[in-house]
Amino acid sequence: MQRREFVASSLAVATAAVALPKAAQAAQGSGSMTNVVFTENDPGHWKDVEKLHVPLVKVEGRKMTVTTPHPMSEAHYIVSHTVVLEGGKFLDRKTFNWKDQPVSEHRLPEGYKGKVMVTSTCNLHDWWLKTLDA
Repeated sequence: MQRREFVASSLAVATAAVALPKAAQAAQGSGSMTNVVFTENDPGHWKDVEKLHVPLVKVEGRKMTVTTPHPMSEAHYIVSHTVVLEGGKFLDRKTFNWKDQPVSEHRLPEGYKGKVMVTSTCNLHDWWLKTLDA
């Protein structure tokens, strides 16, 4: 790949990474993210598997523990947890392999009060979102 193509591709990916959270947030209220972003209340075409995929979040002070109650096998596993604060501010991400337990710990900023979006990504059943107030 030539340098110009590489730079153009990199810029396109970076732009998409910044735009996606804003697009998802804007579309959340309109329902247009059905079958793109999955939630407990909108499992889309994955209805009946939401209990295994929606992240469970426990907050104690600044410590946030995320668990996905999903069995882990080489063929089917949770790939990652991602935490994003209100306004699209990325906080943290934990990746897993099929041998791991899908549990992660994250530290909220001192005195943080606001929305927290937590995602759990499954290699077969896509991207699951849980939104809460911290």
